[in-house]
Amino acid sequence: MSVHKYSTRNRLRAAVSMAIFSIALMAIPTVSAQNVLRIAAVVNDRVVSALDVVHRMRFVIISTRLPNTPETRKKLTPQIIRGLIDEQIQLQEADHQNIRVSEREIDKSIRALEKQNNLPTGKLKVELARMGTDISTLRDQIKARIAWSKTVSRRLRREIQINAEDIDEELSQIKKQLGQPQFRVSEIFLSIDNPDQDGQVRATALRLLEQLKNGAEFSNLARAFSQNTSASLGGDLGWIQRGRLDQALDDAIGAMSKGQTSDPIRSFSGYHILKLREIRQPAGKGDAVVSLRQVVLRKDGGPALREKATAIRKSMSGCDKFDDMVKAVGAPASGSLGKVKISELPENLRDAVKALQVGEFGAPVTAASGDDIMFIVCDRQEKKVKLPKRADIRKKLLTGKLERLSQRYLRDLRRAAFIDLRN
Repeated sequence: MSVHKYSTRNRLRAAVSMAIFSIALMAIPTVSAQNVLRIAAVVNDRVVSALDVVHRMRFVIISTRLPNTPETRKKLTPQIIRGLIDEQIQLQEADHQNIRVSEREIDKSIRALEKQNNLPTGKLKVELARMGTDISTLRDQIKARIAWSKTVSRRLRREIQINAEDIDEELSQIKKQLGQPQFRVSEIFLSIDNPDQDGQVRATALRLLEQLKNGAEFSNLARAFSQNTSASLGGDLGWIQRGRLDQALDDAIGAMSKGQTSDPIRSFSGYHILKLREIRQPAGKGDAVVSLRQVVLRKDGGPALREKATAIRKSMSGCDKFDDMVKAVGAPASGSLGKVKISELPENLRDAVKALQVGEFGAPVTAASGDDIMFIVCDRQEKKVKLPKRADIRKKLLTGKLERLSQRYLRDLRRAAFIDLRN
């Protein structure tokens, strides 16, 4: 038996809990008591049973598609017990704050999960039963998350002030980063309550990484084990840009390629495993639609033709005399390409065109045919960048601050709790 924290105020509570649990055991046959109601952990005045662990284990293995082997179960057990302990702490704090979660709220979350996975209403329960587990395990997990969300909102939201200056500063940062790529990132976060836990939490992160390498679904593993609010979204952090996260996370994202999963990354508050799902380039010249014309210099025309075209290119600007130039050069295959989206051009041509100003002739570019082509942009329509609304920025800032306070709140509750892990 190992005791993580034993506070004096919880001794009486724990003693009462064990007395009640002993009475319950007396009412059950010996075999059932040993195999079904064996205690995995005591959290203040409540018990996490071995049966709770078994049910959650079965659900996690099914949802993450991990192999159901003794080795897998052994590696998952510490993570599952820690998750169940956290849920107990969250539910107990919700009870202390007189917060309740209705069956209707849980049903709504399950319907949202079914919709997210393209399942008809009620199908999730059927599928879980078919795979040998009960939906009550999922309902318990959802109940704890809703209860904690309500608790955090009630206790902490009034402490957070988002003023006009905060929004202005965030909007200024967004404008500065308009030319930078955006990254769609998912995260599994494991918190560290005190420095002594570093090795243990890192080992857990490495086990999760191993499970990901063995084929576990990232989003389902995040739902099961991640310890931040994004867990309910499968760890999805949405679209982010460099410079917006902790420096270690920022550097890791910059070094990753699409689809890659990071090694565990240590931040001030814990370990993170990141997955880079998508990268998108910012709106800009590459997204512009241009009215484009080309002068085709046939490869059989020789150097003299290219020299003549280059001389004319340097002496004129604009599209007004384009036809005269084509005749003077002797390039009958030349003409208008109409309106073209720069990003849809072949890469070597795209780079040549996007740098051109309206009315400017580009230097000759060799096409796949071997001919040289000179482009001129007669008109350009840039894609307009839509900035977020101030209300959306305020909501984002509020969510970020609430997340950080939520992690601190749970950390303090863990430190104050009586947690008795049974071997």
